[in-house]
Amino acid sequence: CWEFRSTYHNGAQAVAEAGKVLESIGGTPAGKNNRWAFDFDPTDVVKDIVASGCLPDQKAHQYYPTPERLARIAVELAAIEPEHTCLEPEAGTAGIADHMPKERTTCVEISPLHCKVLEAKGFKTIEGDFLAWAATTSERFDRIVMNPPFSEGRWQEHTKAAATLLKSGGRLVAILPASAKGKDLLPGLACEWSRIYENEFAGTSVSVVILVADRKTA
Repeated sequence: CWEFRSTYHNGAQAVAEAGKVLESIGGTPAGKNNRWAFDFDPTDVVKDIVASGCLPDQKAHQYYPTPERLARIAVELAAIEPEHTCLEPEAGTAGIADHMPKERTTCVEISPLHCKVLEAKGFKTIEGDFLAWAATTSERFDRIVMNPPFSEGRWQEHTKAAATLLKSGGRLVAILPASAKGKDLLPGLACEWSRIYENEFAGTSVSVVILVADRKTA
């Protein structure tokens, strides 16, 4: 566990803004004196933020960190075995991947800053748009666990693209809007739906469901 101390001295508003920045890269408050805890060394990431003055465009990227409880449930449903290769599309700062085997998990992420966080955590990281990468890569995976962007129905295209990357006998687990439940989203795959989870994402009233989709062994 790494600790970082925010050293802003320009009042409560500045401290609050600094806190939002640190939280966006995976930090959690660690007691008094503006201390923040990280599960990776954040030094280079913070230096990059200071040098560039840039943060991920979270609105455009539809970045809503996966709550730990949902992430754990989704990964458990994936039933990852020691021989499985894994993928987290739209990985953010590894809200899901943190619960997956690091040495066998590939993360795809569009935000350069988030990629720095993923790399600092030790993940194999691919910077780029997931849909573009999925259309060209030859890699295939045994397990895919994802929380795709919801706006404008983008979850459908992202989930379908992820399904094309499954190996024979592979499993995809996706956190999707509750309205997706029961849809024939992935023809040819055996699909099961969880119960609906309400108010899991901080600051939103969105309800979600978890899809488990299996590709039959050829």
